[in-house]
Amino acid sequence: MCHRNGTIHGIALGLLALGLATSPVHADWLVTKDGGRVETKGTWQMKGKLVVFTRADDGALASLRATEVDLDASAKATADAKVKAEAPPPPEPEHKKIAVLTDKDFRKPAPPGEADTPDKGAPAKSGPLAVSTWKKLDIPTGDGIAIEGQIHNTTKDMMINASVDVQLFNEAGERVGTAQGLLTSTSIAPDGTASFRANFPGVFTFTDAKFQVNGLPLTFTSPPGDGDKPAEAPPQ
Repeated sequence: MCHRNGTIHGIALGLLALGLATSPVHADWLVTKDGGRVETKGTWQMKGKLVVFTRADDGALASLRATEVDLDASAKATADAKVKAEAPPPPEPEHKKIAVLTDKDFRKPAPPGEADTPDKGAPAKSGPLAVSTWKKLDIPTGDGIAIEGQIHNTTKDMMINASVDVQLFNEAGERVGTAQGLLTSTSIAPDGTASFRANFPGVFTFTDAKFQVNGLPLTFTSPPGDGDKPAEAPPQ
């Protein structure tokens, strides 16, 4: 069975290399076994136990372990990209309609208390715990990217059991990675912050990031009965 799978992978790679040699420039893709997708610049190659490629975003040379890559899915994704690149553009309509704009087509200021959708790297404005800032970093080993940022406690209570889950999406809205952030502290003082880092091995590009931040308020209550002591009876 292993020999048969190796033969299938070899045929897939051979057909892909043959197609790339005769086709115009288009996106090549690597698909990891956990569903991640990496766009490459030019053809990716097998070198021993590594899949070596040039990253499309910055042109840097990178590699993935062959055991992490779904070769058949990668060949299919690259072939699909080739077909899409060679597809003729849709014909333009013969008659173009003139749009008439009214008041409802223009964005109106949000009512007081309602927040706009945050831009990339901007603070998230909802919930007692919110991501106030974040940025993308390359993992030093070249195996993927990381998201670093800060969580802000917007309340006047101590927040405990803080956590953050990070999801990355591509331009088609498909999720390319999910990771739990590692926090410098799971307890955050009132109006305080804590840093976090989420690693995404095998992921190199994305267009959007979403955060799920959770935590519990730590409140202090007086012991039952305090302030309600019955009056002492006068001495007899």
